[in-house]
Amino acid sequence: MESGRDAISTPTDLLAGHETRGVRRRVGAGVTSITTIGDPHEVAVFTGDAAEVSAAPGGGGGFIQELNSGSRHSARHRIATRCGRGLDVAATGVFLLQPTLVVLLSGMEILGGLLGGLTKAATVLGVMLLVYRILIFRRWRDEHAQVPRFIICFLVMVLELSIENCVVWLVSAWDQRKYDNIPGLQDNVAIGVNALSAISPMARWLVTRRAANILHFLGAQLALAFSVLWDQVPYSGFGIMARVVLTVAASRVLRMACFMATVLPNPRPGCYRRRFPPVPPGLWDTIKLGYTTIRGFGGCNDLIFSGHGAFWVLAPLAFRTYYPGHRLSTWVLWLALVHACVKDVVDEQHYSVDMLLAIVVTWAVWDWLAWVYPAGESVLLRRPVGSPPDRLNPGVVGLILVCLAIAGVIVIGGKA
Repeated sequence: MESGRDAISTPTDLLAGHETRGVRRRVGAGVTSITTIGDPHEVAVFTGDAAEVSAAPGGGGGFIQELNSGSRHSARHRIATRCGRGLDVAATGVFLLQPTLVVLLSGMEILGGLLGGLTKAATVLGVMLLVYRILIFRRWRDEHAQVPRFIICFLVMVLELSIENCVVWLVSAWDQRKYDNIPGLQDNVAIGVNALSAISPMARWLVTRRAANILHFLGAQLALAFSVLWDQVPYSGFGIMARVVLTVAASRVLRMACFMATVLPNPRPGCYRRRFPPVPPGLWDTIKLGYTTIRGFGGCNDLIFSGHGAFWVLAPLAFRTYYPGHRLSTWVLWLALVHACVKDVVDEQHYSVDMLLAIVVTWAVWDWLAWVYPAGESVLLRRPVGSPPDRLNPGVVGLILVCLAIAGVIVIGGKA
């Protein structure tokens, strides 16, 4: 390679040891950089301010990116053009269709039962379609490359959640005023929303409806991850979920530190008598009791910050990061998050400061963990036309099933 001239590299030279992740390095004068992202059949050669992505010899067509090396907006726009609109419709439907039908069919018992049947039928059909797409999916090599990363992140999350499950019980059991009817703290957001509801029928209607719950947000995250089967996003589903689950673990470590450091009164006085047994006399027996129940609804103190809010916000964050562009689903997710947070405050499940900190802290952790699966460097380029499909690994399918089962136990079994 000569300084001051355009650089030409073969895929073998450029991609050795880096087949499944982006590579960036500086070269001589006159050449900005050489970058490859994810696909051994394509290389990007940057000369000056622009770049052309071309297929390797024998690789077929290729396409032009014309990527301005200093324009993040331009790169984001190009990624947006790779995103399909089917995910936009599906994710929006997850949040809007069922709540809308429930409102429209309110008071109609027959139609209400029909809605439940249709929901179950749609779920069965969706699972069958998902299995079919898994069997015919062509880019398994891209997913296999991210499996080790995902497994490590998932195991870290499971370990954290198991410890937190016990700690939630311990902070309630060790509360020196757990049997006192201590009034909750003043929440100005709750006061303002209740005052608005008293004068506005629309506001009152909004705060009395639970439009979205944890299953909706979980469904949106899974829709994003599985959308790779339909080529809706140019990323790996395992890569996306690796960052999601590690963010869950890291943010909730901070949450445990917060609510163990300072014991705050529950918004609903008298919680401990209603929900928890007497504290065993021994330390070991007390700790063992913390692992007998999945405590999806938390303990009997204000667990600052909200665990539900910290999980809910991951859906709009993931869509914003890996599904860029002006997408209806992303805005619906943010609005659903705001409504769910306000609803929790009005229902005295959390204080408004809990919801605010849940969003801010989790957002900060999400950005901090960008290195787990960086959106800008992990884009999967198109494969040449006619390239053979990758072989499906049964172990990967088994991993998907095991992880879905664990998620179901945590969310549904824990009544979260």
